[in-house]
Amino acid sequence: MSLQYRAMSIQPKEKFFYASGAVANGVKGDAFTFFLLFFYSNVIGLTPGLASLAIFIALMVDALTDPIMGVISDRTNHRLGRRHPYFLLGIIPMGLSYFMLFSIQLSWDLSQQQLFFWMLTFTILTRLGMTVFDVPHRSLGSEMSRSYTERTSIFAAREMFGWAGGLFNAFLAYTVFFKDTPEYIPGTQNPEPWIYYGMTGATLMCISVLVTYFGTLKYRNSSSFNQSSFDLKLIFSQIFIALKNKSFLIFFFGYLFIAVSWGLNSSLQIYMNTYFWEFKSIMIASFLGIYAISTFTAFLLIPRLVLYIEKRSILLFAIAFAALIPPIPIILYLNDILPDSGSWNLFFALSPFIYIGNTCLSSSAIVRESMLGDISDEVELESKIGQQGLMFASSSLIGKLNTGLGILVAGLALELIGFPQGSEVLPNADQIFSLAMVQGPFVAVLMIIPFGIFSFYNIDRQKHKNILSQLEVR
Repeated sequence: MSLQYRAMSIQPKEKFFYASGAVANGVKGDAFTFFLLFFYSNVIGLTPGLASLAIFIALMVDALTDPIMGVISDRTNHRLGRRHPYFLLGIIPMGLSYFMLFSIQLSWDLSQQQLFFWMLTFTILTRLGMTVFDVPHRSLGSEMSRSYTERTSIFAAREMFGWAGGLFNAFLAYTVFFKDTPEYIPGTQNPEPWIYYGMTGATLMCISVLVTYFGTLKYRNSSSFNQSSFDLKLIFSQIFIALKNKSFLIFFFGYLFIAVSWGLNSSLQIYMNTYFWEFKSIMIASFLGIYAISTFTAFLLIPRLVLYIEKRSILLFAIAFAALIPPIPIILYLNDILPDSGSWNLFFALSPFIYIGNTCLSSSAIVRESMLGDISDEVELESKIGQQGLMFASSSLIGKLNTGLGILVAGLALELIGFPQGSEVLPNADQIFSLAMVQGPFVAVLMIIPFGIFSFYNIDRQKHKNILSQLEVR
């Protein structure tokens, strides 16, 4: 497929079919970020330290499988192209293992060691299945168009569908599966519905993959390169070229620190809603509407802003506000400026902060994915071979670090502050205060690091135009 064709605008229907695949990662990401640690620690009774260790080991596996999957996909020669075969290959381990992860029952009376190995096994297999699908899927989005602005529109749609999948999964959780009962307030402490929650999420993930597979078959041969045979030495030399690229290193480490910071924030959110804000399940479910509106705002806003403003400037602005806004309500509440905990008045007082913070977070994600497509063009110019799979493997890996490292650091933080495990013991006031300090001000301080890193990014509109010109005549 020529560069001219790939610079054409993509039809809304085609963006829909491509972006629908992000629902699978959205469902998994929502479950892993907001529910997994709480389920195993506060419902099943696994210690936060062991849960964190399971996540850490799974991350080590991801650190190997994501780049390998990227290289394999880049070098695949199949009648369905080099991306689509892996969409179907990832469905079974992704869906089945996700279901098994939440199917464990208290009545099984498993030991801590047995709980640990159950969590570890199915966390790894779920992530592996997602890797097989998600790395080629992200790469396909970059190959659908090389346009500096059209890429932003494609990944804006992908980001919106990813958030939609996660929000719909959370909506079902709080309004169907984990409704408050006289015995369980909040309903997330009820051990009975979790298996049905897992079954529903697995089904949504599989449907998402099938829709994007059949809907994007037009682009199965979207690569402009015929890859050579599998040569391990050549592969490592190409990976080394990518790792030497300044723009890629800035992206990788900048995104990494965003993942650590915001992953920690997200992993502790369910603890904050339960013990600090003391919201009922219906109130937590009502916040999902604000998340949906803020995500849609970013979807509409960013593709238009990028027509006039450089991606780097948009990203820095979004990171700054995503860091500064969330701690404000915590500080106000601790100084008795906000309404009482557990009240609808508090809900409405927090809503503007959540809207602004999540709009900025969604905006930063859209811009980062679009930037990575531009970086892959620069690396392709330097290495003389398309490495979109390897590039977007890094994005997939860091996306998992968002949940993985978030849970890891959150689990260690809970251990450090002595937060109780199981649903029978409630935390004391000092433990709840420490929880708020970690989830709010500490996360804001961590976000200074990615702001500083991304300030060195230098691929602008003109530089990307020059890269495409050189690729065209090569």
